[in-house]
Amino acid sequence: MRLDELASKIGAKVHTPGRGANVEADQVYAGDRISDLLNAAGEHALLVSNLASTHLVRVAELMDIPGICLVNGQVPDAAMLDAAREHRTLLMASPLGLFETCGRVYECLATEKQT
Repeated sequence: MRLDELASKIGAKVHTPGRGANVEADQVYAGDRISDLLNAAGEHALLVSNLASTHLVRVAELMDIPGICLVNGQVPDAAMLDAAREHRTLLMASPLGLFETCGRVYECLATEKQT
């Protein structure tokens, strides 16, 4: 499922479009430990995290992760927005917590696989 479409379906606000209309997501990585992220996420992953930091965008760039979803309605600061724009990373924010956001993403991806 395209990242921009996924954002719409889970009720997340897109702050930077990145390559969202051109990138399919088929996996989700939820967590805040950068070391785990380095081992687990790939180029078709959506990173869901509580960390609103430019470091997260830099790691996404390093791992070629096309999208980040912040949770709990976090608003990224100007530095994070600039980094996401520079590296064409889709940056969205869900008003929901980590568990419910991941549940909605999973539901969307599972439905997509069945069709």
